[in-house]
Amino acid sequence: MPISPYFNNYNAKYNEQRLFEDLITESIKIMGFDSFYLPNDNDQSRDLLYGEDPLKTFTTAFPVEIYPENVMDYGGDKELFSKFGLEIKNQITIVLSKRSFAQRMPSFLVRPREGDLLYIPFLNGTGELYEIKFTSQSKDFFMLGRKSPYFYELELEKFKYSQ
Repeated sequence: MPISPYFNNYNAKYNEQRLFEDLITESIKIMGFDSFYLPNDNDQSRDLLYGEDPLKTFTTAFPVEIYPENVMDYGGDKELFSKFGLEIKNQITIVLSKRSFAQRMPSFLVRPREGDLLYIPFLNGTGELYEIKFTSQSKDFFMLGRKSPYFYELELEKFKYSQ
């Protein structure tokens, strides 16, 4: 049974691909919520070997709209016992439009980076701060006729304050 010749996304022209991107961005704007992206401004002290950044500074915030993938509960390991005692790892996964990110960020930020923060104002009544742990750029690989999807999938974990 061959596929339909009327819905062939892989040979689609620019206008059809732009329509897909418009629909994804609009659905995130309709069903999602506002948040603030805080990039780490101190890139000089970042240790590329171990992935640590002992001197994080966050001085700017940019508004972005996001959509949570799971609205029922936190994901991740939740509560676990380690050699340091009880650790609570509440993780959430969100979707962020590539076009919205590119429009609102300065030119040196080409994608959401691990270690940057996301402030979600309405959670808990006062808002919560999350750290980006992983940025997936290939969630729906070749789904709508493009190798790279129209959105980023971010895995976030609650930010742990120190010092």
